[in-house]
Amino acid sequence: MHVHKTPSTPRDFTQGILNGAKEIVTARLGSGDLGAIDTFVHGATVVLNALLQLKLPRTGLITTTGFRDVLEIMRTNNPFMYDLQYVKPSPLVPRSLRLEVGGRIRHTGEELVPLNEDDVRLAAARLRQDGVEAVGVCLIHAYASSAHERRVGEILAEELPGVTVCLSSDVAPEWREFERTSTTCINAATVPIISSYLGRLSEQLKERGLKRDLLVMQSNGGVMTTDAACKWPVRTVMSGPSGGVVGAATLAAQIDVPNVVTLDIGGTSSDMGVIANGRAITVVESVVADAWPVLAPMIEILSIGAGGGSIAWLDAGDALRVGPQSAGADPAPICYGKGGTEPTVTDANVVLGRIDPEYFLGGRMRLDVDGAREGVGRIADAVGLSLEQAADGIVQIANTHMSKAIRSILIERGYDPRDFVLMGFGGGGGLHTAAAMRELSIPHGIVPSNPGALSAIGMLGTDFRHDRARTLVRPVADLDANEVEKIFAELEGEALAALIAEGVEQSAVEMRRSADLRYVGQEYHLSVSLPSRGEPLVAEELSSQFNREHERIYGYSTPDSPVQLVNLRLVGIGHTESPALPRIGRRPDGESLEPVKWRKVYFAGSGWTETPIYSVENVLAGDTLPGPSILEDPRSTMLILPGQSGEIDELRNLHIYEVVK
Repeated sequence: MHVHKTPSTPRDFTQGILNGAKEIVTARLGSGDLGAIDTFVHGATVVLNALLQLKLPRTGLITTTGFRDVLEIMRTNNPFMYDLQYVKPSPLVPRSLRLEVGGRIRHTGEELVPLNEDDVRLAAARLRQDGVEAVGVCLIHAYASSAHERRVGEILAEELPGVTVCLSSDVAPEWREFERTSTTCINAATVPIISSYLGRLSEQLKERGLKRDLLVMQSNGGVMTTDAACKWPVRTVMSGPSGGVVGAATLAAQIDVPNVVTLDIGGTSSDMGVIANGRAITVVESVVADAWPVLAPMIEILSIGAGGGSIAWLDAGDALRVGPQSAGADPAPICYGKGGTEPTVTDANVVLGRIDPEYFLGGRMRLDVDGAREGVGRIADAVGLSLEQAADGIVQIANTHMSKAIRSILIERGYDPRDFVLMGFGGGGGLHTAAAMRELSIPHGIVPSNPGALSAIGMLGTDFRHDRARTLVRPVADLDANEVEKIFAELEGEALAALIAEGVEQSAVEMRRSADLRYVGQEYHLSVSLPSRGEPLVAEELSSQFNREHERIYGYSTPDSPVQLVNLRLVGIGHTESPALPRIGRRPDGESLEPVKWRKVYFAGSGWTETPIYSVENVLAGDTLPGPSILEDPRSTMLILPGQSGEIDELRNLHIYEVVK
């Protein structure tokens, strides 16, 4: 395994990817030719960035008469309960581009009113006149029958050549009109963006010798081909962060740790995910950019604006704040010397002596210590603290933000943080894991080997995956096993065809079934697993399983209440071979790990402390690192606090424990 890290290039992300590929292949093979590569996986952030920045093409919507304003009405709930001035986010598609057509499908799939094709052609003419680049089609009850939507799609293909058209029955064939409409419009609006980006990247990779198709990470933890990603970009919204959770799950399985909460710290944000009983927790509905719901399976990830580039600032009352504003990769923290002027979490860690300015990126990049001290010093002078106190305060505030988010994502799922191991990775994960686990009373933390590249390592062992769903509202007591089996057979056929088209052998395919259940009268549902093909479907067991899950999450259940089926779900997985992680030997008896040097590091309560610095290149399995100490990697820094101890396992992971007194 060869790991390499290169700076991102925000003005054109493809250049950073191409630079990294060329550099690592040259280091490995002596040439920048990519022809020897069998698999190239990319975690794309282009869709999320476009949604966050609202840099979207002109997009239209065609819907059923009477449903033009679904995107405007949204839901009646206020996510900020006590904010009386809350204003709903603006819809992705303005009202002038939301057009109605006659026709009606019933919730049973029967045609109530025939589709008015003249309306469709008139709508197409208006959208053409308005210069739209993409159109979403979301007709009422299209999840029950896609016939009307299919015909609308055919007409639009005739009337609007070259314009992207997305049907809700393809993108999100589930009930909930607002969520389905939102998902379809997001998908339509981002198809031109991701198609241009991935097309350009794929072409440039081919010019450099890559013979295989570029694979793209999905939000659900699987990969798909570039063609599939261009068709369903909404499934790549959390493409980047999901790779880290997959990598953590793969590593956790190899070291036999079933319950893990992940802390992926990058430059702008910290991303948290949960692995319970060996599997990453996924959700089938989420909200993107704090505004628009998405009906698409994805690993549940909570992101907050607290990363290495998060800016320290003073509010109107001169209270110290950190984030969510970020210096990002451009202009970057002050210490990077790229023009940044605002002090960040990374600058604070440099001031505290926790990052070696001479060894950043293995010595390939020198840090500006004086610039960092000057920037943090402005904060210190403004609040009347010493330089070290201000820097420590910045780091502690960032740690608190992360700890609160971790506690939230665990407790809302019905889990006790003390039953989990905290795994910190990303460029800044090693610096903050020890403090976060202490604040959460988590006794065991892990910083993986190559923490700054765990997301990339996770992607290399990711399976192909396709999710399918079908709405079927029935009382569980009245379920017809034959009807359920027929639907699953259709879903399995679709998923299998998609996997085989991507080159997966049928012998490597696994199908997982589940159902969304709720008590009759409830608004939302919980998912429970179902037996595989050929195994009996027992209604009583389904209800019992749902009651147990309801009890675990909400603390109560009502077994006498009737349970209702809402959706059937299928996950088709094409298993691939995970890369073997390199193992290290143990140190001969009588030898001990020696620090490569000592450095003064500041710790609250202890002040400047002469601290041993160890190199990841020198450690062996079984080595112990007493706190306080620092373990340095060319791409990251790992901190062990006073009162803690570290231990290296055979995969070169650092395990951090609180010392029991």
